[in-house]
Amino acid sequence: MAPGWLSIPKRLNTQWPSTSVTDYDVAVVGAGPAGSATALRLARAGARVVLLERSRFEHPRVGESLSPDVNPLLRELGVPLPEGTPSYGVRSFWGGAASSSTVFSPYGTGWYVDRVAFDDRLARSAAAAGAVLRTGTTCVGISPGWTLRLSPGEPVRARVLVDATGRAARIGRRLDAERLAFDRLVAVTGFLPAADPGGFGLLETVPEGWWYSAPAGADRLVAMLLTDAELCRGLRLGEVDRWRAHQGPETAARLRGPGSPHATFPPHSEGLRVVPASSHRLHRSAPDLAGQGAPWLAVGDAALAVDPITGTGVVRALRSAQAAAETVLALLAGRDALPAYEAALDHECTAYLRRRVEYYAAEDRWPTAPFWQRRLRGLSASGASPAPGTD
Repeated sequence: MAPGWLSIPKRLNTQWPSTSVTDYDVAVVGAGPAGSATALRLARAGARVVLLERSRFEHPRVGESLSPDVNPLLRELGVPLPEGTPSYGVRSFWGGAASSSTVFSPYGTGWYVDRVAFDDRLARSAAAAGAVLRTGTTCVGISPGWTLRLSPGEPVRARVLVDATGRAARIGRRLDAERLAFDRLVAVTGFLPAADPGGFGLLETVPEGWWYSAPAGADRLVAMLLTDAELCRGLRLGEVDRWRAHQGPETAARLRGPGSPHATFPPHSEGLRVVPASSHRLHRSAPDLAGQGAPWLAVGDAALAVDPITGTGVVRALRSAQAAAETVLALLAGRDALPAYEAALDHECTAYLRRRVEYYAAEDRWPTAPFWQRRLRGLSASGASPAPGTD
């Protein structure tokens, strides 16, 4: 790591006065589920934690479906269960065969939630546990130590730094970690006015990728096409008419709404959003893990981002927060805990990649379509595979 300040982002040209620095044990950058849960656990353990979030939870967020496994995790954290629509399962049209999974879980139902409200509640639960929450605050520079320059506000200094900036992994990449991308998946997403479709999500494959739709708050659906970035650009799938033209028949029927065979619901007034959904692993060099400089780690999607088809989302983020918090506490106690933490992530990554192959191998109707070719390349035609959304 180069000495001196690491500018984040380079385009920023703000004058920074020399001011006092507030000291913390841990600085967590990013207040998504992984970052907030990590901060909450650390604060509850007695660490002095600052949780930095560049938004004010004012914009829509994608990722509305929570599996039943989220319920015991939230109870353990002391966070109230979500206010949302119960999720009873997924209707799937994958591989040409219609299937329907209904949730049978000792933890109750899953949930379809407003992710902005859910993330905000989790961040404020971290603050209630003792973390200092600063929203509307961007980390614009890092110096070894760790001292973080913030906009707006005075700098903060921490003994351990946690990157919880999601798939972008902004902090880790600035600290010379390598983002190993496994695909270039994006989600072309729209929010539409519609009635609750009975608490079920819908999965449907098309040659260009796959569609997912689900409740996203009161009288609203989210619908997204998961495809590759170059296909999105080449087919202009970010345009409403093109996006609609590539809907599968089941998705199109759902979005038309009951009793309105010719109606078309336009996306939310903000229009379509193209959201990164790629899989990656943040790889760190051996010298970095050997303790060169102050310790840092990544958590949640910043450390390992997985394909949304796995359906693990928020549950995986909350579980990763537990491992991250335990590792940070060990580091604060002077123990070399990073190699074991990274090794566990490597093992999880290997298992995930094998599972992803099984999911995509279940769809074999478009072997020459670029999207499916990329995911089926090198696969054996033999072997059973689970239907997405049924486990």
